[in-house]
Parts: sequence; C-alpha cells; structure tokens
Amino acid sequence: MDVDVAVMAGAAAQAILIMVFLVAALSKILTHRELGQTIARLGPAALARQGAIAVIVAELLAVAGLATIPSATWPRALIALLALAFAGAGIRALSSGEKIKCGCFGSGGAVLGWRQVLYLPLWLALAALAEVRPPNWTGEEGLLGLAVALLALAVWKLRAEWRVWRSLREDRLAIPEPTQPEAEVPAA
Repeated sequence: MDVDVAVMAGAAAQAILIMVFLVAALSKILTHRELGQTIARLGPAALARQGAIAVIVAELLAVAGLATIPSATWPRALIALLALAFAGAGIRALSSGEKIKCGCFGSGGAVLGWRQVLYLPLWLALAALAEVRPPNWTGEEGLLGLAVALLALAVWKLRAEWRVWRSLREDRLAIPEPTQPEAEVPAA
C-alpha cells in the first residue's frame, strides 16, 4: 500500500480547519449578540450586528467549501483572511488597553489579545499545508464527513447536557413527598 504522506498531511490539515471553524461558527451562532458587542468595542458600533453575521457566514462558507470542494483555493484563502481579521482584532484589543471579551468560541471567559496573534501562524500554516497538497475526497464524501462531524458535536453537547439534567433530576428526587394527602377542594 503506497501512502502519500504529503496528501495525508494536507487532508489532516484541512480536517482540522473544518472542525475548528465548524465549532467556532456554531458557537458564535448561539452567542451572536455577544459577538456583536465584541465587534462594537473594536470598531464602529453601527456595523457590529452586520459584522457578527459576516463572521459567522464566512466561517460557515469556509467550512462548506473545505468539505465539499476540497481542492478549491478560495476556502483556504477565506480561512487565511479570517485568521488575519482575528489577529487584527487581537492587536486592536491590545493597543486599546481594554479587556475585550473574545467571541471566538461563543461565550467564554477569554479576552482578545495575544492568543489571536499567536494563533495566526498556525492557521496560515494549516491552510498552506492543505493548499500545497489538497485532499482528494469527493463532494459527497465531504458532506458525509461534515454530517459525521455535526453528529459527533451534537453527541458531545448532549452528553454535557445529560450530566446537567441528571444532577437536576437527582435534586428533584431528593425532595421528600408530602406525608399527608392534600385536602380536597369542593367543586364550586
């Protein structure tokens, strides 16, 4: 069996980009108002809502392109542009001296700054690696992989929700039942 390591590395880089930007986009969908507030603190507040929508759409578009048209250059170029924008947001936050909440993966406690700047070479390297040796899966295989990724994310999220539900249920079960039956109220 002849395995081309460069093709495998390109496919792995593309798969990593798909997963990271898929998780980021889905997280931002749930917290788009907070992302808008972050964007408002970085630049013109009038464009915050449109900026939040543009970031989410760009990430979803990049994920769809990477998954379904693996050899196309534009999805990796879009990833590079997003990475530059995120690094720019980090630099803007650092230069303002303010602690601006990061909306990278939804509503977390992180702040914009050095992390976005330091991740820039990683995103660019992954995009370049995938560009040099793009994966050779078909659009149908990419859609199937995307469906599996979405299913895995849903299971991961439901597992966390199940733990919360179970602890709430246990709390409910710990409440003792009343020992006396409630008095009957006569019908009017």
